[in-house]
Amino acid sequence: MMKQSRVKSRRVALTAAISGAALALVASVLPAAAQQKLGYSAPFLTDPFQAIMANQTLAAVKDAGLEAMPPTNANGDAAKQSTDVRNLISAGANVLIINPTDSQAIAPVLDFAAEKGVPAVLIDIAPAKGKTAMIVRADNKGIGAKACEAVGKAIGGEGKVLSLMGDQATTNGRDRTTGFNDCMKEKFPKVEIIERPTNWKADKATSAAQTVVTTTPDLKAIYMQSDSVMLAGVLNVLKSADKLTKVGEPNHIFLASVDGTPYAMEQIRDGYLDVAVAQPLDLYAKYGAFYAKAALEGKSFKAGPTDHNSEIVPVGDNLMDYLPAAVVTKENASDPTLWGNQAGK
Repeated sequence: MMKQSRVKSRRVALTAAISGAALALVASVLPAAAQQKLGYSAPFLTDPFQAIMANQTLAAVKDAGLEAMPPTNANGDAAKQSTDVRNLISAGANVLIINPTDSQAIAPVLDFAAEKGVPAVLIDIAPAKGKTAMIVRADNKGIGAKACEAVGKAIGGEGKVLSLMGDQATTNGRDRTTGFNDCMKEKFPKVEIIERPTNWKADKATSAAQTVVTTTPDLKAIYMQSDSVMLAGVLNVLKSADKLTKVGEPNHIFLASVDGTPYAMEQIRDGYLDVAVAQPLDLYAKYGAFYAKAALEGKSFKAGPTDHNSEIVPVGDNLMDYLPAAVVTKENASDPTLWGNQAGK
């Protein structure tokens, strides 16, 4: 009995030792798996859209089981963004999510990441060239066309419209301009478009609006390519010029915007902003993180419809997940599914 007991004790000890070694091995492996680091490069973080998108994206990254590194802020400087991305890779980023400052200037940055074996997912804005794991954005030409349809119908197909353009060095700025202008030429040829560049800068947008509003007494509408950086200034300009009226009131200047920020939703409900084409910011965050994790896992995708009401389309050597953008008016401005009504909750 004593001998059997000793044998049994040795077996228990051996089993415990093996189990302990196995647990130690698992413990040593798990941290390595959890150490997959994602670097987020923002073009700037000075407006609500970019700030909220950065926060939501990093939250989605963590939910996906990746370690989110502190986001970098290029402050609108393409050269700084290049440095930011290189620093993220040097600091151990295994995958990147980038929102480009400049669609052309981001190309060599993507080439550098590819050389280092670090896949990059681009959100919101597409690159002019360069290899990506996926591009996640909305159809911005379609966004411009939707704004055009709303403006053209509201002003009866004729009159003067101020178009406050985004940065034409970005695909979004160019596409929102092209989509709006092409639609006007085709469907509302009597509309006169007054274009003013803003480079996504609030002060430039406000200054341009001030000049045009005060010198164009017969202005019928204003198209803002980003309510995130333009709407507050435009409303202040109209108020100062004694031209701020609510939707439906006499001499109302029709206002259309892009983005769909919380402030824009509030102004639609209050009756000052007529329509916003809301970008799917929450989906940029969700699927930016999804494709980043998929890239680390070596997954690939094909062109065609997705399971989330979008379509993946080929763009040069890349694939782009085109996400839907919603037209928001007073009727649906309180829709809880809109990202502008989710922010901060």
